Amino acid sequence: MQVKQVIVWVEADPTAYRRLVGKLNFLTNTRLDIAYGVQHLSQFMQEPRDTHMKAVFHFIRYLKGDPTLGLFMSQDPDCTVRAYCDSDWASCLDSRRSVSGYLVLLGASPIS
Repeated sequence: MQVKQVIVWVEADPTAYRRLVGKLNFLTNTRLDIAYGVQHLSQFMQEPRDTHMKAVFHFIRYLKGDPTLGLFMSQDPDCTVRAYCDSDWASCLDSRRSVSGYLVLLGASPIS
């Protein structure tokens, strides 16, 4: 007797998913620790699954658990603005989409 494994994908509400990921995307300007994960979740805006929505709720619980983490500004008198960006073309194994990111520094403090 053979046992067949059936994988069932449950679709999440796309409107709610887009709204939550959009709000998380806005937070990545001051919360660099969630930038990569939110960028990865934003790749599934067209057809979000239940597992993607669970990941969004995981991010929200993470943010709720540490409300003190915010923007750190050093006392360094240097106010030079520096920006860095990087991209990895077609690196996502799920969708073959590109992954990119950026960092803007004011002196030694990350601001975006």
